[in-house]
Amino acid sequence: MNELFHPDNPMLRFLSRLFDLMVLNVLFLVSCVPVITIGAAVSSAYQVIFRIIEKKDPYIAKSYLKALKENFKQASILWGFILCAIVCVNAALYAIYRMPGKTYEFLQIPLFLVMFLIASIAVYAFPLLSRYQNRLKQVLKNAVFMSLANIPATVLITLFPLGIWYGAYAFEVRLSTFYSFLFLIGCSGVLYINAYVLLRIFKKYETK
Repeated sequence: MNELFHPDNPMLRFLSRLFDLMVLNVLFLVSCVPVITIGAAVSSAYQVIFRIIEKKDPYIAKSYLKALKENFKQASILWGFILCAIVCVNAALYAIYRMPGKTYEFLQIPLFLVMFLIASIAVYAFPLLSRYQNRLKQVLKNAVFMSLANIPATVLITLFPLGIWYGAYAFEVRLSTFYSFLFLIGCSGVLYINAYVLLRIFKKYETK
């Protein structure tokens, strides 16, 4: 019986980690309600997740709120740039879609590539912002460099969330079930898995 409640019990550690991610997920979703705070929410979630993975045992709510305050300014500016870029690309795609005939449909291909490039930079930029003290310009330079220097990992962490959506659609998962998963652990779970890949990349450059 004592072994069951021992802190090193694998099942107990798993349940503790699961509960931490559920708490973090709720905090993250609430922080994302005002759209302008999404960037700060992502950076703060990554900061807490990195501490969890590195076994620094953070107090989830306290650590998240502290990170939100620390990252808010830079992350919000970064998110503003990214959001503007996404809106512009989507506006261009919509304009092409509305054009009569198929003359300009080929222009969708470079625009989709631009969209992927924006997403691939974003998946590095927010975690970098949460982990290192750098100016925004340097964060973006590092994000571009890492996204191009680690293409397999970049494709994986960029498309992984889309893969979950596609899997739910392909297997005809009920929307109520899918949104329940999303609310309970979906967002923090995706960030947690991505964080393992990102940490391996970051530590590769930290040792140089």
